[in-house]
Amino acid sequence: MRTEPNHQAIDQKRYQKNIDFWEQAWLRVKKANTKIPDVLDYIPQIPEVFKKYNCKNILDIACGSGWLSFYLNEHGFSVSGIDISESAIRLANELLTERRSHPEETLFNTGITPNLNNIIFSVADMFAMNFPENNFDGILINACFEHLDYARGKEFLQKIKACIKPNGIMFGVFDKVASGERGTFEVLEDGSHQYTDQYRDGMLLRNYPDEELTDLLNKAQWQTESITKNSYESRIVIAKNIK
Repeated sequence: MRTEPNHQAIDQKRYQKNIDFWEQAWLRVKKANTKIPDVLDYIPQIPEVFKKYNCKNILDIACGSGWLSFYLNEHGFSVSGIDISESAIRLANELLTERRSHPEETLFNTGITPNLNNIIFSVADMFAMNFPENNFDGILINACFEHLDYARGKEFLQKIKACIKPNGIMFGVFDKVASGERGTFEVLEDGSHQYTDQYRDGMLLRNYPDEELTDLLNKAQWQTESITKNSYESRIVIAKNIK
């Protein structure tokens, strides 16, 4: 029988260091990204999956400067992007203002003229969202879950269900992470890594093995529709909100 990791959440001071890292990282960024990284081969699947399940109103969690929110908006979706970093959301809103000045221009050549009134960005903690209950029919979690320790990851998968409609769809990308050279990170009680080197000081990373991730999804009553892996061993999870 598998032994479950320590349920105790890492202390708030350590977690705040993780939040501070991301704010400082986004402070160094001067302009919002508008290009799809070549290594992210799963990106075209995201609008395809949401359309397959008739999702229209999407929540993009930890959206950063918003490029995936814009991508989905250009595929015809209404999107709310949230991030805990004020600097990231400032970049997203600057790009949104710029886009609204030239609504005829698009970023991703989708062939769809987006409705830029159907995209909004706001600063929000994923654990303290104030969206109405059952507000969204789709949720995007792209490569952010691994920045949560075990206890917070478990809480997050349960907490986000409140603002997602019954049978709403999660498109989640869970990266294989938590590697590095000896001395660049501390290993915490639950197996998470907190980095200490100059460029990543405070950043939290936890690798969720396949079995552990599946177990957490099941316990939070997400019905797994499919799990696939790309060449980087990221798990692409499509799951349905069972209430």
